[in-house]
Amino acid sequence: MTIGKFLCGSAKGTAALALAACAVAPAAHAGAGFGAVPGPGGCLRSPGSTEAPRCQAAKGLVSPAAIAVSPDGRNVYVVGGLARGNVAESFGAIAVLRRDPATGSLSEAGCLSSDGTDGTDGANEDCAASPALLAADGVTVSPDGHTVFVTASSSGSVVAFARDAESGSLTRRGCFQELPRPGSPCTGANVFSGAGDLVASTSALYIASALEGVISGLAAPPGAPTEGEPAGPASIFTAAPGPFLVSPCIAVNGYDGACAVGTAMKGVDALALSNDGNQLYATAQGSGAVDEFAPGARGTLTEVGCLKAAAPKGLCQSSRYLASPRGLAVTADGHNVYVADGGSSARPGGRVAVLARAADGRLGDSSCLDYLPPERHEEDEREGEDEGEGGESEKEPPAPPDPCAQVPGLAGAIALTVNAEGSTVSVFGPSSAATFSRDAATGRLTETSCAAAEDPRCSSLSGLEEVEAAAVSPDGRNVYLVTRGDASVLALGVGAAVTSSTAVASRAGTTAVGVACPRAMSGPCRGRVLLDRTVVRRSIRRHHHHVAVLRSIVARSAQFAIRPGSHAIVRVRVADSARRLLVNRRRLRLTAVVRAAPRGGGEGFGRPVLLRVNRR
Repeated sequence: MTIGKFLCGSAKGTAALALAACAVAPAAHAGAGFGAVPGPGGCLRSPGSTEAPRCQAAKGLVSPAAIAVSPDGRNVYVVGGLARGNVAESFGAIAVLRRDPATGSLSEAGCLSSDGTDGTDGANEDCAASPALLAADGVTVSPDGHTVFVTASSSGSVVAFARDAESGSLTRRGCFQELPRPGSPCTGANVFSGAGDLVASTSALYIASALEGVISGLAAPPGAPTEGEPAGPASIFTAAPGPFLVSPCIAVNGYDGACAVGTAMKGVDALALSNDGNQLYATAQGSGAVDEFAPGARGTLTEVGCLKAAAPKGLCQSSRYLASPRGLAVTADGHNVYVADGGSSARPGGRVAVLARAADGRLGDSSCLDYLPPERHEEDEREGEDEGEGGESEKEPPAPPDPCAQVPGLAGAIALTVNAEGSTVSVFGPSSAATFSRDAATGRLTETSCAAAEDPRCSSLSGLEEVEAAAVSPDGRNVYLVTRGDASVLALGVGAAVTSSTAVASRAGTTAVGVACPRAMSGPCRGRVLLDRTVVRRSIRRHHHHVAVLRSIVARSAQFAIRPGSHAIVRVRVADSARRLLVNRRRLRLTAVVRAAPRGGGEGFGRPVLLRVNRR
C-alpha cells in the first residue's frame, strides 16, 4: 500500500484529523499489530533480579520454561526450575499470575515450589511447598478450567492441581511419577524422565518426553464422574498413592517393550490436539518430523501418519518444508497446522511451515516462509578492518533454491501461536518475533509486523531475548512469552498496525501511512506513529564479523484514535535533518512503529517502509 502526499482533508478539518487520522476502507490482509503491553504489568521478573527494574517482581519465576492461560482468561500459569543432576541441587516452581482482560497486564497472585522457597536457599514460606516439581517443564489447563496439570522433567512426573476460578489459586489433587520412592505421595505410572509438553482433552491427558522419545496417555474411567468429583483425566489423580498404573504409551523402540512402537518420534516434544479431538499432532525434532496420532479409549494412541524431511518408504510422507520442527498449532477451523521450524544448516534463520489438514486429519505441505537476510544499502556503514588484515571477506557458496517465500523477522522459530478466530499467527525465535495475517481460504500468511534487535527492517523490543515458550489468551488479544532473559514474562497485545510498505513525502517533510485497528481491540487504538531510521555498521576485526544496529526516530505523528475494525490514514511529520537527507538521497528505508497510549493496545512491533520524496 502506497500513500501519496494528498491526505484526506486539511489540518483544520474534523476532530479525527486533529488527531492526525481519517478513516478509510480497511486494506486487504491488514492484520493486527502486536507489541508490548505498556506499563509495569507488561513484564514480570523474579524478585532477585535487578536487570529489569521496569518490570514488576513476581515470585516463582525461576528459569521459566512453559506458560499457559486459563480458558476464562483470568489467570496465567508459568512453570520452571533447575535440573542439576541430583535432587538437592534441583528446583521447580509454579507462578500463579492474575490477568487483566481489559489491558492484558499481569500481576502476582501466588506460587508453589518444590521446597517452599522462591529458589533462594533458606527463604522458606515464599511459596507453598509441593513435591514432584523438580525442573517443572510443562503446564496446561483443562478445557473446563478446573484443573492445572504440570510436568517436571527431573521428577519424571505429572501433577494435577484443582484451580479456584475466582482467585486462580491451586490445590494439589495428586500426581503420577515414573519411579516414586517409598513415602512419595505419587502413584507409579508410565510417565517418564524428561516429561515436558502436555495437552488435555475432555477425556484424556497426553504427556511428551523428548528425552525418551515417548508420549504417555492418562484417561478418565468410562462413565459419569461421582457427584463432587472432578471430570475428565483429573478424576484419576488421588491424594493418596495407589498401585502402579499401567497407563498406555507410544515410543521410539516401544521403550523396550513397555509401550507401543512409534515411528519417527525421536525428540518428540510439542503437542497439539485438533479442535474436534480426533487427532493429536506432535513435533519430533530429532526425526525432523510431525507425527499424527489417533486417540483411542483409555488414553491409547495409534500413529496413523507423519510428515518428514526426505522420508524413507513406510508410514511417513516426505515434506519439502520440514527440517527441524519445534512448535506447532492447529487452527480452530481445522484447515491448517502451522509449524515453527528451526530450518536447516543451509539457510540461516527460522521457518514457518504451513500444512494443509484434510478431512481425515492427514497433513500435507501447503506453503512456507523463510527468513530473508537483510540486504546492504547505501545507508549502511562499513568500518575498516583491523590494521594488517585484508579487506576481502570469504565468499560463501550460494544457497540452494528456496521453496519458501522469504520475510524479515524470522531470525529464529521455536514457538508459535494462532488466535482463536484463526486470523493471526505469531512466531517467536530466541530474540525475534513476527506476526502474520492468515488467509482462511488458503492458509497463506502475510507478514504484518516484526521485532528483532539485529534486524534493521524490524523494530527493537525490550526484553525480547532467550524466548522459551508462548501462549495466546482465549480472546486473542494477548500473547505471553516466557524468557530466560532479564524479563521472565513478557505480555504482548494486539494494537494498531501500519499497513503501508511505501510512502511519499512532500519537500516540506509531510507524509502519511495507513494504520489499521484490529477488531479484537476492546476500545479504540490510540497512539502515535514513529518512523525509525536504522544504520547498520559492519566491520571485520580479527577475522570476526561485527554488526551494530543504530536506531533513531526521524518522523512522528500527532496522536491518533481509530475505532476497532477500522483503517485510517495518519499524517506524519519528518524531522528537518531526515528531510534534508531524503531530498539528497531521494529515498530512505525506515521502520514504522506504533507507540501506543495507555490502554490503547500493544506497541513496539514494526514493519519496513520505503519513504520517497515527491519531486514536484
